Formats: sequence, C-alpha cells, structure tokens
Amino acid sequence: MRRTLADLAARTVGRVVGDGDVTVNGVAIDSRSVRPGNLFVALPGERVDGHEFVPDAAGSGAAAALVTRPVAFPIPQIVVADTLAALQRIAAAERAAGSYRLAGVTGSVGKTTTKEFLAAVLATTFAVGSTQGSRNSQAGFPAEVCNQPDGIAWMVAELGMNHAGELDRLGAMARPDALVYTVIAPVHLEFFKDIDGIAEAKAELIPHLSRDGVLVLNLADPRVAALARRFPGRVLGCGLPQRSDLWIEGYAGRGLLGSSFTLRGAGVEIPVDWSLAGRHQAENLLAAACCALALGVSPERVAPCAAALAAPRRRGQVHTLAGGVTLVDDSYNASPQAVLRLLDLLAETKGRKVAVLGEMLELGGRADGYHSQIGERAGAVCDVVVAVGGGPAEVLANAAGAAARHVADADVAVRLLASMLRSGDVVLVKGSRGIGLDRVVDALLAGRA
Repeated sequence: MRRTLADLAARTVGRVVGDGDVTVNGVAIDSRSVRPGNLFVALPGERVDGHEFVPDAAGSGAAAALVTRPVAFPIPQIVVADTLAALQRIAAAERAAGSYRLAGVTGSVGKTTTKEFLAAVLATTFAVGSTQGSRNSQAGFPAEVCNQPDGIAWMVAELGMNHAGELDRLGAMARPDALVYTVIAPVHLEFFKDIDGIAEAKAELIPHLSRDGVLVLNLADPRVAALARRFPGRVLGCGLPQRSDLWIEGYAGRGLLGSSFTLRGAGVEIPVDWSLAGRHQAENLLAAACCALALGVSPERVAPCAAALAAPRRRGQVHTLAGGVTLVDDSYNASPQAVLRLLDLLAETKGRKVAVLGEMLELGGRADGYHSQIGERAGAVCDVVVAVGGGPAEVLANAAGAAARHVADADVAVRLLASMLRSGDVVLVKGSRGIGLDRVVDALLAGRA
C-alpha cells in the first residue's frame, strides 16, 4: 500500500492533522514492528492503548499515525472514530483495488502450517505473497493486506476467529478466490455452545468466495464435508481414499525423522519423502497440494517443494539439544485434537518420552473433560508428564497417573526439567499460547534446563 494521508482520510471518513500530502507505505499495528514510511495504527488493547506508543512508532520511522484522538507529538495523523474499523476499511479498499487473487485457509487445526505449505507450493509457479505467522485476526489480517508486495499473482491468507461474525467480516475484506478448510475441532468452546456452532461460524467465509473460485474441503471431517452444499461453484475434496480428488496412500512414518507417502488422485501420483514428523503434517500438505493443483501448479513441482519444507516456528520444530535430548517444539498453541496427534507421534518415537503439556484455554465448561482425555493418553504414552497451568492442568495430571507432575507456570516447569532430563529423552512441549510454554522451549535451547 502506498497512499497519501488525504486519500486514506477520504476512505476512513477521517480528519487529517498535519500534512495531508504525506505518503505512507504499508501499516504497522505494533510499534515494535514499524518500518520506515509506515502508517502506525493506534489500536485499543485490554492492557495498553496504542496511542501511548505513537512517539515510539515515530522514532522507528512511522510517517503518520491513525488515531481516535490527536496525539501531542509532531507526526501527521488521521483522526477517526474507530481505528480498527478504519484499518479494515483501508484493507478492503486495497484488496478491491489489487490485481492479485487470494487463497484463504481456515479451520480449527493446521491453519498456519497449511497456509505456509500452500504459499510454498504456489510459489513454484506464481509470484506469491502471504500473511506472516498467525496474523489471521480482525487487526492482523487487514494489516497484512496493506503490506503485500507489488506484482504478486496470489496472496495466501490464514483466516481465523474466536467469535461468531468475525469470519464474515474477514471474508468481506478478503474476497477470496479459493478457500481451504482443514479440520473443525473443539477450540474456542468458551464462546460457542458446541462444535456445530464452531462449524457454522467457519462457514461464514463461503458467501464471500468468488462464484468462479474453488472450495477445497477435508472430506475426512464430516463437518467440513457438509460445507460442500453451501457453495454452488467448484468444490474439491481431499482426505478420503478413492472418494476424493486427492488423498494419501502408503503413509510410512519414521517418528521424529519424517515420513514418506504418496499423494494420489485421478491421473495424479506424487511420491513425497520429507523430514516433517507426523501424519497431520502430511494432511496439511495434502490440503495445500489439492488447492495448488486446482489453481494451476503442475503435479511434478509438488514433491521437490515438499522435500524442502520445514515446520513453521514453534509448530512441530525438532531440535537436538546438547546432552542428547530431542526437543519437539509445538508450543505455539493447543487444542485437544492437536495434542492427541502429537502424543500419537511421540508414541512412535524411540527414547524416554517426556511431555510438557500446557493448559488448553477457551474450552469453556468442557475443559475438565478434554484435559482428562489428554491426561489419560499422555499417561499411556509417556514416561514423564508435566502439566502446566491452573485447575484444568491439574485435572490432566491426575488423569495421567503416577508419572505426572502439576506445576503452576512455565518457570516452575523449567526448574523441574532441569532436575530430570537425561540423554536419550524426547521432550514434547505443547500448550495454549497464553500459558507461555515458549519460555520452556527457549530455556531448553539455551541450556538452562
């Protein structure tokens, strides 16, 4: 995005304070990530107010700020009633003016990894931009739209939600030409009556899909498969052998050393041998490949691309530590289904198995039941279980049995691990982002545990 303040003020029904001819390049919603020329968007927060960081943003090179009240600092500003709504209007206009097409990825599990895989496979054929990390929210996605490079043919975007209505708003901005649905699982149940409510909220994107676009569904998930009837255009399925457009055959796992398998469909046979661990990663590639092939990527380009792929940061990264300990860092987030998948992977791996499992947040009244289920599986798989967090984590530890310990936070977990790890151990770290198990991973990598 390259616009003058006057242009942006017209789009946002805002008032310019200062020089309206100033040109901004892209946006930043965090003062720590400002790049020279950015428009800094001062968003309200639960603990901090973005207006307090306007001077910091200016010091890092921001050319202007989007605010709800003038800030007493010498930087051009656009004053609007609601900075988030204004950012979304700017993004919607940028997307409408863009010549690129957009492929969206959503679901409860595997969104970020599938998005990364799809961007990589599409990039074998097209100029591609994408959302960075997990910037899939009401603020993160529009900021990413405003920061896409010139000249791309496709933007690959992760689209997420916590509440009903959020994907409808994102869809109106995204105007997708392709949509990929991974899995619908029990996450954010604190805000929904049941999983069917989550499925209904995920379906909010479909009315925004271009009529000549493509909808890619994981047919192995009945709730995802049921979305086919909501789109009158082209629908492709993956995941069910012989009943899908693309599926996995001959999966052979090598524990933490990767796997080999074949992606097969009508007239398509793609042998894959790669270093990523777990069938769930193969399923993420399957969804990405199904979409990429539909969008014009040749099948022979998929396998070489897959062989070079790596797990995104904190989503299944495998590290070998000094002292002969293997660390699986999946600390970014957690849901019951995702944790069970990782425990199944851990079960296939040689060595003493240590699981550091953080409390899974936003599960509402079903939290104890899900944590008990995870605990039972962890107790059956692992030699040591460390459950981190509050009451639900204690439920997990109790269900895991005598091999489990419950600790209040990540710092206590680090001290406990320091006293118990030994050569040959395999350590899985996974939990909801709010529990902060990335601190456990960082301590292990730094040799502090």
